[in-house]
Amino acid sequence: MNFDNRTFHYGFQIGYISSPVGMDPSSDPYIIIPNEDGTTNQYLTYITPQTTASFLLGFIMNIKLSQDNHWHFRTSPNVSFFSRRFSIDLLDGGTLDSRDVDQLQSNTNLEIPLLLKYQSDRRKNHRMYLLGGITPSYMVATKHESSRKEYFITLNEFNMSLTWGFGFHIYNSMFCLSPEIRISHGLMNVAAQPENSLIMHTVDAIRTHKISFVINFEG
Repeated sequence: MNFDNRTFHYGFQIGYISSPVGMDPSSDPYIIIPNEDGTTNQYLTYITPQTTASFLLGFIMNIKLSQDNHWHFRTSPNVSFFSRRFSIDLLDGGTLDSRDVDQLQSNTNLEIPLLLKYQSDRRKNHRMYLLGGITPSYMVATKHESSRKEYFITLNEFNMSLTWGFGFHIYNSMFCLSPEIRISHGLMNVAAQPENSLIMHTVDAIRTHKISFVINFEG
């Protein structure tokens, strides 16, 4: 199949995601926990984000921009399914039920990468490429393992990331297989501050990052 003469072509993708979270503490790292007798205690807290495995499913649209077939515009709208675990520790003797505060979040995001792609000359049935651009995303659903909403680590729904990556095309008679490494750096502070939270005031900023291994099928 000859992709070189096509202005447009399409495909789909699947991918494995590692999504580390960068978290900056605020100048007020203490939480106040009410007791059953009406009194309160103040505790120094430390929140630890842990990286977990996630995955994506998406659609590809590719537009050739130059006659020499080096420059392309590529977008790959996808649904990404993230799992993020946070643990909360009290550093000065306080105790909390780990079932309340050690939480696994499941986030479903709609992402639309807008990428400029540069590809090398074709060597028989292989070709290398680089790509870079931005990725707006919107969290369409979220689920928390913990039942205590006041201890949720809450994230804003909209985010913007700087995205870059590299891969190579493997051509055959039916389709083009394209393994790819893609890296995204979150540009926005996505830490939300709900009024009923006992914990989010201890967080100054949260930025999400992503390292993805993607398999593209283009035809």
